[in-house]
Amino acid sequence: MPKTWKLLALAALVGFGSGLGGVFVGTMLTRSDAHRDTLDAAVHRELDLTPEQDQRLEAIEAGYALRKGALDAELRAAARDIAAAVAEDHAQSERLSQAIDRFHNAMGQTQRDAIAHVFEMRAVLNADQQARFDMIVREELLRGVDEE
Repeated sequence: MPKTWKLLALAALVGFGSGLGGVFVGTMLTRSDAHRDTLDAAVHRELDLTPEQDQRLEAIEAGYALRKGALDAELRAAARDIAAAVAEDHAQSERLSQAIDRFHNAMGQTQRDAIAHVFEMRAVLNADQQARFDMIVREELLRGVDEE
């Protein structure tokens, strides 16, 4: 009987930890989307774009949205794999490690794509717009981050 309680306690701890991890990841994903929307909106609102620039940026944003959608799907699939491994294996396992690695790889690619998107947008702008864009990007990246 004591062994059963230990297993139940371990399962509860793993479940709780997984839940906390899911909340953290969900928060990060939501913030990423909000950041991108805020950045894109600020670019269109504040940079006095020419019609050609506006059109080029819209195409860049559409391409990024497609890539982001695919990566979001990969993140969700990896999260499902993590949940299945935790629920079925009840311990650290190779399957769990692979699912975590899959999730981390997708998260890393999401961040790399977001930064590439920023530089792709920047390349469309003239020098004056780039200076303002750089300030907007810095403000958006630091939003919610405590600076000392």
